[in-house]
Amino acid sequence: MKKLLLASMAVVLTGAIVAPAIAEEDHDEARVEHYEGHAIATPEEALKTLQDENVEISAILKVEKLTGSQFEKIHEISYTLENAIDKLIAEKAAPQDQLDAVDEAVQAVHHASENHEEEKVREWFAKLETSVGAVALGEEQTAAASEDGVYNIVIKDHKFTPEEIRVPAGEKIKLVVDNQDPTPEEFESDDFRREKIIAGNSKATIFVGPLKPGKYHFFGEFNLDTANGYLIAE
Repeated sequence: MKKLLLASMAVVLTGAIVAPAIAEEDHDEARVEHYEGHAIATPEEALKTLQDENVEISAILKVEKLTGSQFEKIHEISYTLENAIDKLIAEKAAPQDQLDAVDEAVQAVHHASENHEEEKVREWFAKLETSVGAVALGEEQTAAASEDGVYNIVIKDHKFTPEEIRVPAGEKIKLVVDNQDPTPEEFESDDFRREKIIAGNSKATIFVGPLKPGKYHFFGEFNLDTANGYLIAE
């Protein structure tokens, strides 16, 4: 698995800020990039960005089979999609169920594009288009009731607490990840195919499942030596 050291220099490419990341590889894997995406100022800009970037991804997906550079382009776009949905969530700009649907699809497209999983990219992009189309800015939100199926994880000193969480098999769950470190962490799991950068001193929701019975690894990509945990579905 890749170990990433974020470089201090930012490079501007086609209007997006790219933070080069140097990979320390056990097997000399290729160097990878971590993008920051475009900054989003308002909820209106966030929704338009989601719509516009969906058009760009849709054009890429018109080919019969994706190439490596096309996977990379979708992955790059997914960082801007994350910024856009994070802005809508922070501003509570639409009903939470609408925002959750977009957020889950963005996370899945992000992970699938990085790992060149074409079937998953197409499957989750279709869900992303539908969920973005359903977002209604300014629509009144009802007070959120306490939810079953929500599990809390804290990142502190580049470690997850708790490191093991038992969850019900066969049910969709939410992980609320609270990064209490001042530095960002990338929550990732190849086992349940999710990936999300969480800024320092902030929270993010990760959508998981339904899972079959088993043990599922998750990790912090920026601190692989210390940030590891497991979901145990039973």
